[in-house]
Amino acid sequence: MNYFLSFVILAEIFSIAALSTNLLIGVIGIFSVAQAAIMGVGAYATALLMMAGVPFPLAALAAIVMCAAINVLSSLPSLRLAGDYFIITSFGTQLVATAVFINWQNLTGGATGLVGIPIAEIGGYAFASSQQFAALATGCLIVIAASFWLLMRSPYGKLLHAIRLNEVAAVAAGRKVLRAKVGVAAVSGAYAGVAGALYATYISFIDPVSFDIHVSVLVLTMLVVGGARTLAGSIIGPFLLQAIPQLLAMIDIPSTIVGPVRQLVYGVILIAFMLWRPQGIAGRKL
Repeated sequence: MNYFLSFVILAEIFSIAALSTNLLIGVIGIFSVAQAAIMGVGAYATALLMMAGVPFPLAALAAIVMCAAINVLSSLPSLRLAGDYFIITSFGTQLVATAVFINWQNLTGGATGLVGIPIAEIGGYAFASSQQFAALATGCLIVIAASFWLLMRSPYGKLLHAIRLNEVAAVAAGRKVLRAKVGVAAVSGAYAGVAGALYATYISFIDPVSFDIHVSVLVLTMLVVGGARTLAGSIIGPFLLQAIPQLLAMIDIPSTIVGPVRQLVYGVILIAFMLWRPQGIAGRKL
C-alpha cells in the first residue's frame, strides 16, 4: 500500500465528514457530536448492500438517502429548541448508533465488524489500487466541496447565515426557519453518507470503533483546527490532523501507547486552538 496515497485518501474522506459537521456547527450554529455515527450508518449500509450483490453506485446512493433521513429524524425533535438540547440529542444519537453497531451482531457483525467488503466499481471499472481509489476520493471531495461552495452563496445559504446570527429576527421576517434547519440536517447527513461509503470500500473492514464518540470528537477537532464556517478550513484540518499518526510512527515509542498518545495530542491541540485561536487556521470565530 502506498502510505502517502493512503494518507491523502483518508484525509479526503475526513474532509467530507468535516464539511458535513461544518454545515451544522459552523454555518447554522447547531452543535453536533454525532457525525461519526451518521458516517457509520453510511459505511454499514454500503458494505451490507454490496456484500448482498448491490452495485456500488446504488449501494452508496441508498446509504446517502438513509443517512440524510436518519440525520433529519434524529434532529427533528430538538430543532425547535435551544442549541443545548441539540447537543444532548446528538450525543444520544451517537451512543444509540454505537450500541446498535455492537449488539446487532447478525447484521453488523458486532464488535468484530464486517470484513471482506467488496471493492468500489463503477461502470465495470474497479477502484482496486490506491491510485485508482485516490482518483475516486478526490472526485467525490471536489463534488462535495463545490456543492458546499454553491450552497453557501445561494439565497438558502444566506438564510442559514441569518438564522445563525439571529434566529428570532429570521422568524420575524417570515422565514421558514424550521424548514431551513431540516434541509441543512439532510444535506449534512448526505455528506456523512458519502464519507462512510468511501471509508467502507477503501478500508474493506469496518467495526464499531471506527465510528464511536472518539471519531466524532476527532472530526470536530479537525473542523476547529482548520476553521469553521469556511470551505478551506474543512479541508486544512483533516489533512493536518491525519498527519499526526504518520509523525508518531516516526518516533520510537511502544505500540501499546501509540493510541493514547495520539488522543492526548488531539486533545491538547483542540484545547490550544479553542483558547488561543478559536476561529482556526482559515475560519471565523464560532
